[in-house]
Amino acid sequence: MADYDLTVSMVATGGGENLFGTNELPVDMHRKLWSVYPGTTPFLSKFSQLSEDTARNYRIDWMEEAPIPTKVVLGNAASTGTSLTIPNGYGSLVIDSVLYNPRAGDYASVDALPTTSTVTVTRSALDSTAVAWVVGDILWVLPPRSTENESDTYRTSSTVLQNGYNLIELIRMGTAITRVADKMDTYFGGQGVKRTQMQNQKLNEVKQKMEQLFWVGGRSTTGTAPATQRSMGGLVGYLKSGTLYKDIGGFMTESGFRSFLGDHKDQNPDASKVDCYCAGNVIDIVNAWGLNKVQTSSESTIYGFDIYQYKSRGLSVNLIPVPLFNDPVTKGWLFLLDAERIALKYMDKLALLRDCRGIGESEYIYDLYRTVVSMMVANESRHAMAINALV
Repeated sequence: MADYDLTVSMVATGGGENLFGTNELPVDMHRKLWSVYPGTTPFLSKFSQLSEDTARNYRIDWMEEAPIPTKVVLGNAASTGTSLTIPNGYGSLVIDSVLYNPRAGDYASVDALPTTSTVTVTRSALDSTAVAWVVGDILWVLPPRSTENESDTYRTSSTVLQNGYNLIELIRMGTAITRVADKMDTYFGGQGVKRTQMQNQKLNEVKQKMEQLFWVGGRSTTGTAPATQRSMGGLVGYLKSGTLYKDIGGFMTESGFRSFLGDHKDQNPDASKVDCYCAGNVIDIVNAWGLNKVQTSSESTIYGFDIYQYKSRGLSVNLIPVPLFNDPVTKGWLFLLDAERIALKYMDKLALLRDCRGIGESEYIYDLYRTVVSMMVANESRHAMAINALV
């Protein structure tokens, strides 16, 4: 949690009063987010238990801070010149920082505190002999050199705080049955049973559509209050233009998968475990790699096996199937998510509002599921997304 300033409540919720300030409705309605059909909506089910917090405005804001880089990428070709272009990470450099180029095997020292991507340096530092540096060279940033009598010089640097935000979304989905029909015996049972069956059916629909919202929702707002429509952004919107987005190209090999994990590990060397939410098709591909290496006995009565954890370079990856990724496009999707940097935000938790209109107001009984929800996705670089892992 050290990479961003974000406080998240890590307790499961569900108690308290309903939206009308009474306890007439079931106070544990929200718990059904993870107790009903959890396998169908794994993201919603897990994060409704792990990371919820209260929203207090229609716009959810948070501050992010990326770690200070220890390596930077050279943006220009340089032979013995004294000017280097460092497009990203130049703010971490201070006077007398030493830059080591592992490809060229020589050094340069930073001469002035950079305020732009143009960094003034001295080549042939540390008794090296400068050779040509090329665009894309990785430069290791070593500590600044200090003199023996240096007591009043302080070299400080930090990354710029980044602002992230999302919008809350009001969700209202309900059922309707006539009061006469509710009193009748039906195929589903006696009085009231049909209405209960409709409520359960609607809850399953609400959960699946909320799950889809968290994946592919688009952040937007239209209209003027109070007739304002707000939509929350989903994970695809945050990650598709991110630093760890990858197009597998239709055919995912084991080496390609390990490369995808390796890119995440390179960018997050402190990571030891991550959840991979993916289509069942992706899990089948991973299983096939292991299946080809297993010998079966002639006495075996069961063939095949399921792998739900994969390890690579010290990174333990939990494979979590997302049943909703089942169409020709999304069956090639996979996401690496850091659970500590995602939080759901509720202004009003999911509640079932029974008979909203009330007797005398309508000959229909309207039962309404209602919630006001959003999501925070901190530190985009702690997550990854890949597409087209089809075969």
